[in-house]
Amino acid sequence: MRKPIVVLASLCALAAAAAARAAHEIPFSPDQIQRLGITLVKVAPASTLMTDRVPARVVIPPEQEHVVSSPEAGLVKSLRVAIGDQVHAGQPLAVVESPELVGLQRDFLQASAELRLAHADLARDEQLFKEGIIPERRLLTTRSRFEQAQASLEERRQALRLVGLDASGIKALEGSRALSSALVVRAPVSGAVLRQMAVVGQRVDKSAPLYRIGKLEPLWLEIRVPLDRLGSLAPGAEVGLPCPAATAAVTLVGRSVDPETQTVLLRAEVHGGTECIRPGQYLQVRVALLGAEKQWRVPSGALARSGDATMVFVRSAEGFRPLEIEVQGEDAGFSVVRADLRGDELVAASGIAAIKAVWLGQGGNK
Repeated sequence: MRKPIVVLASLCALAAAAAARAAHEIPFSPDQIQRLGITLVKVAPASTLMTDRVPARVVIPPEQEHVVSSPEAGLVKSLRVAIGDQVHAGQPLAVVESPELVGLQRDFLQASAELRLAHADLARDEQLFKEGIIPERRLLTTRSRFEQAQASLEERRQALRLVGLDASGIKALEGSRALSSALVVRAPVSGAVLRQMAVVGQRVDKSAPLYRIGKLEPLWLEIRVPLDRLGSLAPGAEVGLPCPAATAAVTLVGRSVDPETQTVLLRAEVHGGTECIRPGQYLQVRVALLGAEKQWRVPSGALARSGDATMVFVRSAEGFRPLEIEVQGEDAGFSVVRADLRGDELVAASGIAAIKAVWLGQGGNK
């Protein structure tokens, strides 16, 4: 039973000695630093650190996606665009033969004729009232019929607009008074055709979907990040993409956790890169962990282990000063650490073994 006690006491003594040495400088002259090949680097502020690669899916924001439907029931006579085509707002997409359109045009022309008649009656009664031939009550009744005719015509005009006739088309109908069953379906917005949901010759009901159109700038990324990294993530964090032309930043950190994968949804907005990033695509991305104060970027080779602690050796007037640090992560040969530094210090980047040997009393200054 005595041997374990002695070993434990020795370990405690070593730990106490190491702690005492950590508080003192390690003497090294400039000549010794040069002969031992110890290189020095200046610490650099590290505001961000990128996560490991995590899966992400490219999606279209809901407000940028539109379904184009048939305003009235009918037969699809022709389709003008296909999947992948770029369209602009107001561009014809399809032609639907619709008997209902003929009825709407007839009602509009009838309401237009009734308004002209009501207007003529109002002009006549206004003149008769001025001459004292008719009472005021009759003039008020005629004016009421005129206003009703105006409202009826506007109602029929709006019905034609709802099925896709623009102002020029309605004006042409008023001028020619020629009825047509060809209903032209137009694009409500500019974008790309994402899906075609009808074929030529198909009979469709009112509001039946024909196309799905999406605006592809900007796009969203739906990113799944492990729950243990959530504390270092916040809106505004940069997202590293495999497409150099695209930039992205986190706009939302989800409030719920996927029970199966224990991941949290992050949403990022992507700008540019439409030639290499497309809706529905799966990507591997990296998300920047937001830094804290006193966080620095140093070469990974500058780190030294001492028990459970991680140290760097800071250049001082007499040689080096060991400083305990907290490693936040690694990225391409560099480590991001949290330490009590000002930002103008130099740390040893190579020759760490020689410095550590002197520090632990296992070697000498040679």
